[in-house]
Amino acid sequence: MKTIFFYLSVILLFPLLSLFSQTKDCTITIDGLERTYLLHLPEKTASFYNLPLVFVFHGGGGTGKLIMNETGFNKLSDRDRFIAVYPDGLYRAWNDGREKKEKGEMKDDVKFISRLIDTIYKQYNIDTSRIFATGISNGGFFSFYLAYKLSNKFLAIAPVCANIPKNLKDFYKPENPVSLMLINGTEDPLVKYEGGKVGFRFGKSRGKSLSTDESISIFKKLDKCSDKAKTEDIPDVISDDECYATKYTYSGGINNTDVILIKITNGGHTWSGGTQYLPKKLVGNLCKDFKAEDVIWGFFKSRNIKQ
Repeated sequence: MKTIFFYLSVILLFPLLSLFSQTKDCTITIDGLERTYLLHLPEKTASFYNLPLVFVFHGGGGTGKLIMNETGFNKLSDRDRFIAVYPDGLYRAWNDGREKKEKGEMKDDVKFISRLIDTIYKQYNIDTSRIFATGISNGGFFSFYLAYKLSNKFLAIAPVCANIPKNLKDFYKPENPVSLMLINGTEDPLVKYEGGKVGFRFGKSRGKSLSTDESISIFKKLDKCSDKAKTEDIPDVISDDECYATKYTYSGGINNTDVILIKITNGGHTWSGGTQYLPKKLVGNLCKDFKAEDVIWGFFKSRNIKQ
């Protein structure tokens, strides 16, 4: 009798398990290599059918767990019902299209993400017209690269502390329009706002990037957005962070695409609203006036489905 009661309890409890948020350690094999990622499923969700999917990519030297803990996407996932995924780059790096590559950056990360999308779709029947990518630094460069290589799968991207690699300037032509939100600081010591060498001033070069203005201009032309921006000052609610932010919106693009720049004056190589993970003299100022994940998800969820 006790055995029957136990199995009945399990059967009755099983449908309720998906009602609580859960973060899973997952693996997938690509070209004989086991790739790892964290998958967060929203709480109080009986079915994951037709939910959006948001990729969050760590920077160089990071992991999916680190960027998950640094950002607040899991809370937003639980609140607004989307699936968040935090992949791990091999050797903590992404092949993001720059000409300077590390050992782990030689792998086909585009294939990894493309297969991962297919896998998650098969498991949860997500809305494949609402797939998004964001990331910081190396993860931001990789978001740009995915928009170029997988424009048929990504509706919008939101790189942070990143620009389009200079070596891709003449080739960066996604087949489909992709909306862009770019968040960059004017005093970022690693990824210069004005472009050029990527990396610390006296450190090893990580390739070269275009300027922020050039990166925005390329997307404006690709998406055929208005050349005139709507300008909005983001409230400077924390005055002692030595930063202030301005939002520039270029709208009216193909398939309702938008190109948005959030320019953080005096901002450094940091995730706004996050932590000052290294001293200011190394990475610059942390803007505390807004949380990057809030404005990024607000941008993503306002996107219209591709025509």
